[in-house]
Amino acid sequence: MGWPKASLFLIGHSAGAGMLAMPMAFTVMGVEWGTVLTIICAGFSLNTGLQLGWMWQILQELWPEYRKICQNPYGEIAFRAFGPIARTALEIMICFAQLGYSVVLLLLAAKNASVLAHFFFSVEINQCYLIILVALIVWPTTMLRSPANFWQIAWLSTASSWAAVVLIVIGVIQDAPTCGQQVPHDPADLFKSFMSYGSMVFAYAAHPSFPTCQHDMKRPSDFSYSLILTWSVISVYYLTVSYLGYFVYGSSIGDSIISSIQNVTFQQLINLMFAIHVASTIIIASSPAFQLFEGIAKVPKKFGMKRLLLRTIVFFFVTLTALTFPHFGPMINLLGASVNSLIAMILPSAFYLSLRTFQLKRKLDKRRETMPSIREIIDSTPKPMLIFNCISMLFGILAAVIATISAIRTFSNSSLPPPCYIQYFHSGLPFSSPNGTIDCCGTYRNLTVSSVDPNGFCSFRND
Repeated sequence: MGWPKASLFLIGHSAGAGMLAMPMAFTVMGVEWGTVLTIICAGFSLNTGLQLGWMWQILQELWPEYRKICQNPYGEIAFRAFGPIARTALEIMICFAQLGYSVVLLLLAAKNASVLAHFFFSVEINQCYLIILVALIVWPTTMLRSPANFWQIAWLSTASSWAAVVLIVIGVIQDAPTCGQQVPHDPADLFKSFMSYGSMVFAYAAHPSFPTCQHDMKRPSDFSYSLILTWSVISVYYLTVSYLGYFVYGSSIGDSIISSIQNVTFQQLINLMFAIHVASTIIIASSPAFQLFEGIAKVPKKFGMKRLLLRTIVFFFVTLTALTFPHFGPMINLLGASVNSLIAMILPSAFYLSLRTFQLKRKLDKRRETMPSIREIIDSTPKPMLIFNCISMLFGILAAVIATISAIRTFSNSSLPPPCYIQYFHSGLPFSSPNGTIDCCGTYRNLTVSSVDPNGFCSFRND
């Protein structure tokens, strides 16, 4: 595929759950710190994404076997940079991150489907049942081998996310005359701010898919164009939605800005677009992990019973995890703060400095196979480049540690809903939409644009 098609694939992968969580992050941090940290996350993650693209070109130049089909390109980058232990560690992290992202997408799709069924068909069905239903619908598409085989899904995912952003902007503008008169902002909360950092990293952490996408391109050297276009588009998405949410709704926003939009028709159209987007993105997000498992199990590249069995088992555990943690907010924060910080913010720079040094040493000694030492890396890297990458990695490490501790504390909070199967045996799984479905705006979260009675319309959410 060419670089425009690759960009569509990357936009479809990246611009999903992060778009819903970013407005809440701005509300918690404040618009100043929210903007600064978004720019930092976008800049550092763009740099590490470009480094992944450059490293894959280095691998294809120095080791011709990588010009053929490769099921785990990111893992091979780790192997050539720091050896087999690094590859194994990275493979574990990629599995955790990508399958965890698939869990988040599955939860979002089920939640939206539950709301849509209630609104359009007056069918009251618990989200837990819809997790299973959505999984069954998506399961056949997980059998497609790699991005080159499902670029049409990327088109659908990107188009639906673009439509959702346009509808969000229109919906928020409609609410602005009323909600903009009384915009509450809670005092700064250090704990919640660290949690929100995880949401920001999550929004810019599609890195495991980059080498896989680049490997399927006709000209891998054009990957930089795809990535720059992708990061430009999703940054406009994120900042537009975040600024509108901050200045119109303030701290009345919940986990998702969609529930704050008071035009119910628009709200459900947005839910429909996001349901299409997240359902179609599950296959994109899970593909690197599937290919990694298939490489380990030596599954043939042509479709057969081995692929069917392996991917079915893996996707079953994705579904089981979604049923165990049926609330997506803390999952986003934990994944973003921990594993995604390593994959997106820290490891690519370390790998790049090593491989760049090896490439330079290989030009002087064609027979060299040993990895460079830390001293060789320091001596061979221009000081501005070395300092920039060290700052990038240090920022990622410090923020990841603090944010991970904050995310784990949230998971220990007893207010989180129990697993679906425990709910089923304890009290059944009734449909619940208490006190309305809109996160109304205003200090007391009771302002309505259409002057309807807030009782039965507003959710009166408790934080």
